[in-house]
Parts: sequence; C-alpha cells; structure tokens
Amino acid sequence: MATVSEAVTRRFEYKVLDTGKHIEEQLNTLGAAGWQVVGVTTKKQLFIAPPQAIILMREMHSTG
Repeated sequence: MATVSEAVTRRFEYKVLDTGKHIEEQLNTLGAAGWQVVGVTTKKQLFIAPPQAIILMREMHSTG
C-alpha cells in the first residue's frame, strides 16, 4: 500500500466539442489522442434548437 508521500495526484484536462457534420471523424481523431467521452449535453440558445455538445477528458501526464 502506498504511503502519503508516494501518492501521485492525477490531473485531467477537459474539452467541450460542439456536434457538427464531421463529428464522428473528430471523435475518432480525439480518441486516438487519448480523449474519452464522459458526457453529452445540450447548450440552450435563444430561438434556435439547442445543439449538442460532447464533453471529453484525458489524463494529463507529467513530463518530469
């Protein structure tokens, strides 16, 4: 079992991607770069049908 001094803090970065015509291609490219879909939501806009947004995340790795 790791001690407190050995514990590593995991850090993540997030991206919100608007859906569009080429969303499948974009998701495949981002997936190959380590991004994972963690949610789908809508962004409400006045007088316009709400577009979907896809939330992605990936773990950040230290370079040291």
